Amino acid sequence: MRGMPHPSRTGRSEPAVAGTRGRVLSAIRAAPGPVGVHTLAAELDLHPNTVRFHLGALIRDGLVAERPQPSGGRGRPRTVYRATSAGTRSGERNYRLLSAVLIGGLAGSEAPRTDAYAAGRLWGRQLGLDDSRDTSADVLTTTVEVLDDMGVEPSPGDGPQPHEIHLHNCPFRELVDTHQELVCAVHAGMLEGLVSELREDGDRPDAPSGTTLLPFVTPAECLVRLEAVRAS
Repeated sequence: MRGMPHPSRTGRSEPAVAGTRGRVLSAIRAAPGPVGVHTLAAELDLHPNTVRFHLGALIRDGLVAERPQPSGGRGRPRTVYRATSAGTRSGERNYRLLSAVLIGGLAGSEAPRTDAYAAGRLWGRQLGLDDSRDTSADVLTTTVEVLDDMGVEPSPGDGPQPHEIHLHNCPFRELVDTHQELVCAVHAGMLEGLVSELREDGDRPDAPSGTTLLPFVTPAECLVRLEAVRAS
């Protein structure tokens, strides 16, 4: 599996542009071609100077590009605007809906928990292939870093339980309310696949990593236990 393309750890997208600036960008994206200030102002019921102000910010952010458009006469060419490739990708996202669709699909399979675990394990092994991670770090440290990227707010154990990781947030909390078994199976599989890959068991895809996820040991906390952690 070494060298395979892998998803980013977080899967987070750039935030959508909000407010009036977002409306200006949306109008530019929806236009059939490059559009001018006065056209935008009329469509959005804004003063042209307001549109110019927001266009300047969108250009600085790399979301909009400007260019002159010849008038065909003797006058000065007008300036028109179009969305850049970054601008076309900056709209609203609804990953909660996608998650609900995917979890619903898993719930309807013949072996929901097994399929959810397998999907999570594949995801975890891909995360373990991330070339940007510090290869000198031990398995516990890297696992905590990956979990932190996911937004689960991990904190490693100390004292007599150094190989425990406490998880203080579930980024899929709303889905847990209706599909806890499947969501936890995905997370358990992800941890198994990640730790297996970090321990360089990639050539033995079925080798157990000794990783255990204990969901909701308290109403606000889950717990991960790893076997004695070796250097990766």
